[in-house]
Amino acid sequence: MSAVAEGAPVVSAAAAVAGDVETALALAGHHPAGEVAVQVRERLRGHIRVLAVAAEQYAHRLPESREKDIAASTVRFALKVAQDCGSHPAIALRLLAKSVAHLARNTDLLRSV
Repeated sequence: MSAVAEGAPVVSAAAAVAGDVETALALAGHHPAGEVAVQVRERLRGHIRVLAVAAEQYAHRLPESREKDIAASTVRFALKVAQDCGSHPAIALRLLAKSVAHLARNTDLLRSV
């Protein structure tokens, strides 16, 4: 039996991450406190936890440089945001979305977010 339900769309990891980033940024401007926004924030936190591992490895492989410092601090900041991004729903959505986008770029998952 297939692990994917029949008729269910198959979405790549990159598309799922990009979709959640776009959705979060749109919700931040229109409906940041609704149930959908809560679900998107949780998915973004999950993306951060997953992407942080590869982004940390990327930062570790870089030669000592400002780029390495920035890559490492991006991971630290994203993990901190995932734990607590404040109580303002719109700001939380934006911080989570941008953190995911930065980690995704550092892991080469997304090149254009």
